[in-house]
Amino acid sequence: MSIHHSQSEHVRSWTVRLGLPGALVFASLGLAGCGTSGPESGVDVEDVQEAADDPLGAEAPRSASPSVPGGPYEGLYDQKFVDELDSLEGQTVTVSADVNEVVAPEAFTIAGTDDTTVEPLLVIYDGDLADLEPGEPVQVKGVVHTVLDLPYVEDDLGADLDDPLYAAWDQEPYIMALNVDMSPSG
Repeated sequence: MSIHHSQSEHVRSWTVRLGLPGALVFASLGLAGCGTSGPESGVDVEDVQEAADDPLGAEAPRSASPSVPGGPYEGLYDQKFVDELDSLEGQTVTVSADVNEVVAPEAFTIAGTDDTTVEPLLVIYDGDLADLEPGEPVQVKGVVHTVLDLPYVEDDLGADLDDPLYAAWDQEPYIMALNVDMSPSG
């Protein structure tokens, strides 16, 4: 009986020594494929992370054009901006222009560039505009709205605005400025 017992222990010991490493190899191969997507070869963790960080793909062409769908407009207040106005509703843009007219302590208009005939655009800003003068260059960063709804603007600002001053702009496009740079460079 002791010989049989020792053979049994020897077989069990041999199975544990070979079985455990084999099981670990198979388990690691099985886990390596879990939760992955994309090509299985030629891809490492850095490639996957870069793809996650850059959903358009590192090889996708990038454009500084203001007309990139879903991208913010950054440029002059000109005909190109006006042409894209409807698609910019609710987006944050940055436009450069000259002050056309100071309408109220919280509002002014910007004029199109000399080579365009675009109408002045209303800018409403809940900040300091005390030193703003007509003809002064400004850079406005703000949210585009295609229709001025004065009660909505008053709610947004938490202020009662002088309705007659805004009558000419009723139902017209405007920018709710987040920032007005009165000394833009370049």
